[in-house]
Amino acid sequence: MKLMRRVSHLLGFVAAMLLATTVSAQDRQLANHLSIGAEVGTTGWGFEAAMPVTHYVTFRTGFTTLPRFNINFDIDYTTKGVEKNVDVRGRVHMTDYKLLADIYPFKHSSFHLTGGFYAGIPDLGTVYNTGLLDVDEGEGLEIGDVFVRPDEDGLVRLKLQTKGFKPYVGWGFGRPISSKHKVSVAFDFGVMFWGKPSLKVYSPDEEGWIKMRKDDIDNEDFHDAVKIIERVKVYPVLNFRLYYNVF
Repeated sequence: MKLMRRVSHLLGFVAAMLLATTVSAQDRQLANHLSIGAEVGTTGWGFEAAMPVTHYVTFRTGFTTLPRFNINFDIDYTTKGVEKNVDVRGRVHMTDYKLLADIYPFKHSSFHLTGGFYAGIPDLGTVYNTGLLDVDEGEGLEIGDVFVRPDEDGLVRLKLQTKGFKPYVGWGFGRPISSKHKVSVAFDFGVMFWGKPSLKVYSPDEEGWIKMRKDDIDNEDFHDAVKIIERVKVYPVLNFRLYYNVF
C-alpha cells in the first residue's frame, strides 16, 4: 500500500505540473474534444467517455462489468462423525464505476501513466450448496468457529468481499483522441488495489453475515483456501479499448 500511495502522489504531482505549464497556452482549448469508447479485458466489458484537458492529461470515466459465471464443484463435510459430500456452486460477478486520469509525459507519444479509482459493490462472489445437505432438522454445520444451520431453503451460503473503493495505477499506449482519424485504439496494463478480501458465512440464527477467520478454521484445506484468498490484495487489469471521436 505504501508503494501504491507513492505512485499515486507522483502521478498527481506530474499531472499538476503538466497542467500548470500548459493551461496558459491552451486556455481556449480545454475540454474541446470528446470520445466515447468500448473496452474488453480482465474487468469484463464496459463503456467510457474520455476528454483531454491538455495535450498531456486526459480524464476518463465509465463503468466495467464482469458477467456472472458459475463454477460447479463438490466439497466434503462431516456430521455426527460421518464424512459426506455435497455439490456446490460458486458465482462470480464484479461491476464498477471508474474515474481515471491518463498522463502523457511526451507530447508526441501515446505512452501514458494512469491513476484513479474503481468503485462498486464489495461483494465479489457467492458460494452455496446445490445439493441437499444431509443434516437433521435443527442441526447444522460448524464452519470455522461458526455453527450454521441451513436456511429455510436448505442453503448454506458464503460470500467473498473486497473493498468497494479500489485505487488503480497503471500504464499503457494509445490516445482516445486522434487528430487524423475518427477511430482510435488503446491498451492498458495495471493493478486494482482492492484490499484484503474477506470470506463471510450467512447465519440464520444471527440473521446476518459473519466474517470467517482462518485461525479459527480447523479443516486444513478450508484453512489454506482462506489463507490464499486473504493474500490476494490486488487485481490485475489488462484491457483493450476502441474509441470514436465525437468532436
